Formats: sequence, C-alpha cells, structure tokens
Amino acid sequence: MWPASALLFAKLLASPRRRWGGLALACAIPGMCASQLFGFGGVVGVGLPLLCILEALAGAFLMRRSFPRFGRFASVREVAIFIGICGFFVPMLSAIGAAGFTTMAKDIGYWQAWRDWYAGHSLGLIIFGPPLILLLRGDVKRWVRGAPAPLRHNAFGLFLLVLVAALAAFGQDRVPLVVVPFLPMIAATLRLGRFGAVVSILILIVVGLSLSLAGHGPTALLSGSMALKLQVLQIYFASTVLLLLPLAAELYTRRLVLERLHAAEALHRLILDRMSDVVLRAALDGSVRYASPSAQRMTGYRVADLIGRPLFYLIIPDDLPHVLAIRREVLSSPDESAIVEYRIVRSDGAIIWIESHVRALVNAEGSVIGTLSIIREVTERRHFIEDLRQQAMTDPLTGACNRRAFDEALEALLSSRVFAGEAGCLALFDLDHFKQINDEHGHAVGDEVLINFVALLRATVRDHDLVARLGGEEFAVILMGLSLEQAKAVCERVRKRFEANGTKLKSGRVIPATVSVGMARLGTGISSEKLLSAADDALYRSKRGGRNQSSAA
Repeated sequence: MWPASALLFAKLLASPRRRWGGLALACAIPGMCASQLFGFGGVVGVGLPLLCILEALAGAFLMRRSFPRFGRFASVREVAIFIGICGFFVPMLSAIGAAGFTTMAKDIGYWQAWRDWYAGHSLGLIIFGPPLILLLRGDVKRWVRGAPAPLRHNAFGLFLLVLVAALAAFGQDRVPLVVVPFLPMIAATLRLGRFGAVVSILILIVVGLSLSLAGHGPTALLSGSMALKLQVLQIYFASTVLLLLPLAAELYTRRLVLERLHAAEALHRLILDRMSDVVLRAALDGSVRYASPSAQRMTGYRVADLIGRPLFYLIIPDDLPHVLAIRREVLSSPDESAIVEYRIVRSDGAIIWIESHVRALVNAEGSVIGTLSIIREVTERRHFIEDLRQQAMTDPLTGACNRRAFDEALEALLSSRVFAGEAGCLALFDLDHFKQINDEHGHAVGDEVLINFVALLRATVRDHDLVARLGGEEFAVILMGLSLEQAKAVCERVRKRFEANGTKLKSGRVIPATVSVGMARLGTGISSEKLLSAADDALYRSKRGGRNQSSAA
C-alpha cells in the first residue's frame, strides 16, 4: 500500500491549479533523492518517483475534469467516478511504466511487478485519498468548529466505540472479528456523515495496520508471507472505504434533499398562511385531509373542525349534483383540471359563492388518491355579474323586463311543455295616442306616463307574472295559470284604472291617457311567433274598434 501518491493527489485537489507545478517539483526532487539513497538507483530511481508524481497529477486532473467540484464526496456518482479513475484507470496506466522500470532493476516477472504496483497504488489512493482530501480541504476542521456540543459528544462516544471494536478485532489472533468494527463505523457514518466515515476509516487503518505489523489480528491466522497478509489487509481496508463512502454520500444527498423539502415546506406554509385563497386536499370519499388557514376566514369554521369531515355538507343542495359530477370527471381524468362555481353555507348561515379549481391527486404508483382544490370567494363577482345580467334584461326607464328577457322567458315557457291546469295568457298593451302626448307635453312627460303605467301594471298583476316593455309604448304581461276570462278581467282592471287615474305629474297636473289590450291563450304546440302574432292581431282589433278596449284572440 503506497500512501505517497494519495498525499500528493489530495494536496493537488486542495490547491489551485496554478500551484500544481510547484507542488510536483517540490515532491520530485526529494523523491528522486530518497530513491537513489534508499531504493532503486540509476534510471529506475528517477523513473519510479516521476511515475508516482505523474500518477497523482493525472488523477487530480481527471477528477477535476470529470467532476469540477470533486472533494466533498457528497453523492454516489462522485464516489463512483473517484473509484473508477483513482482505483482503476490511473493506477493501471502507471503500473505499465512502473513494471517496465522494475524489471530493469530486479529479477521479477513483468505481470507480477505490474500487479504489485497496481494493487499498492490503487489501494493507497482509495484508502488514504478521501481522508487526506477532507483533512487538507479543511472540512474536518470546519466540522469540529461548527458542530454543537451535543454532537461533538456523540462523535467522541462513537469514535471511542470504533476504537474499541478495532482493538477487539486486531488486538487478538484467536477469533477473526473483522466485521465487528463495521457496526460502530456505520453508526458513526449515519450520525456524523462524511466526517464520521473518514475518521472511522482512519482509526481502523491506524489500529489495524499497527497491530498487523506487530503480528496480531486476523492476518496472523493466514499462512503466507507478510506481503500477502498486508495485501489482504489492504483489500479489507479498501472494502471498508467502498462501503462507507457511498453510504456517507447517499446520506449527505438525502440530508440536502430533506433540508430543501423543509425549506420548501416552510415557504409553502408561509404562502398559505398569507394567501386569501383556500388550498384544500380531500380524500376519495370527499373528506377533508388538509385545509389552509384561510379556510376559517372563508367558511367561519375552524380548520380543525373541517378536517376529517365531508366537504359536501357545506354545499347548497341545489348545487351539489353539479359539483359531484365535476368531481367524478376530474377523478376519472387525472391529467385534467376543472373549474366549478357553487354556493356554500358559512357557519353564521350566510350563503356565499365560491370558485374552485380542482384536479386529481396521484400517488407514486399512479393511483388517484383524492383531489386538490384552490378555492376563492366570488360572491361579489357573482353579484356584479347578476347585476349586469339584470341590467341587460331590464328596461332602464321603467324597470320592467326588456324585449330580450321577455323573449327568453316566453320561449322557455313554451318549450317546457309542462302546464298544470290552465297554461295562462299573454296580454299585449299599447298606449293610445302616445305620440300625441309626446308632441303636446314633451318627452319628459311621455316618460312619466310610461313609468306610471308600468307601476300600475305591477300593482295589478301578481308578483310572479312577468311584465315587459317590448318597445316604445308597447308592453306585454305573461299571466301564468289564468284562463282567458280571468286574464281579460285582469286586463280590464288595468285598462279602467289607467283611464280613470291618468298620470299625475310632479307639478300636480294630471295627463289623461288610455290603453288598448290584446290577449292570446298559452298552450302546447304553439310557437312564440304565432302566439305573439295572435295577441298582436287581437290588439289591433282593439285599436280598430276605437281604442281603450281589450280583445282576445
């Protein structure tokens, strides 16, 4: 096992690239001198130290190119790249040249020399590289300074257990207890992360190597040379590194993911606490699993009271079938979302309109597990829209329904084809000589006459009878459920009151006016055009008959 390459490799990675040349030169001269004095002399004593330096340079260069931020051992991918480059590729290449130099100086086979170099340098880089990198980068020092006191106490206890386990495994040569140190080492890795893994590996290497060289430990049970025993020990150390480093990297990655999740959750909760919209998650049966704090402001119920209860009990019964139908569509099409508006009852009994954007929730297996909704109150918007609709369907002068509202109501009534008893009648009213009133008294007086007539109509007919201004001085009333005789009595009452009272102006002056009426019976199988035509014909009979009278089709 050759730690020198690992030391230079770690120093290079902990230093800026501009300093690599100086570091290599600083190692080359002492290395060649030591080789000339205590190892191989001549060309071999120059070539082998240079190969060691080139090996460290190549490893550092390739790691920087393959993984620019290498050195943290924070992911399984980083550890795998390190093992591939420094455990296989670089030592295999350097062993080719080293085996050639070695065979020049010693009577040894080429492949045996290649194998010995590769095994020693590969294991040296794998075993000593990570601890030295973390140490030289200052990661160990930063951990010690930044760790809270309880964590440092935990670390001391865990490392003491690793030391005791290592002494138990290597301090005797009767029972092979090589797996005993794994338990406290894994515990230290799980608790302390990369720092725990690196320090545990160092403790194991120092204790294991020292006692093995002294003739103790599991290697003493092997028959063979000391070189063979040390190679087995190196493989054991390398296996420990290959076990703990990926574990530490995976734990570090998961810890980062968990921290991001906690940060995202805190941010989401802050947003949910501040937003006026309600975020609501419901199970398949409709029971509430989560509701954001704004749910209390919207519904009046505490969030705790909503959890576990079906959402449907808040919905107005008239709106519930539509909501359930939309929910079934969403659950059957998880990739689609839907928007639905409906009414709910607040805790104080008030009815409000809400708009819900809803989509299905899917678990990791792709199964639908419920729905997620973003809900906002739209009561004011609905009232505004209703006001606009009312304005669009109302005559602005008299307040009666306009022609559009009348046409829609009549068409809906005739197309329903459902009449219990008498269907009702349609009555058309036309003010007599209205143009003459405008010409003699002005349009302002004419407007007062129209307003007065609508007020008289509404005071005479029932609340559910529809009163509409068709245009100019022509009006229509749909008298539901009345026979022709009953409708004629109502229309005569209107006509006589209008004739008798006239229109009293603000000045106190009374403008006399009369009205002509035409009626037609409602019924199935008749179109709105034919019905209007029949009532219109009756109206004009009244006009031709001298006005101020009523006629029926």
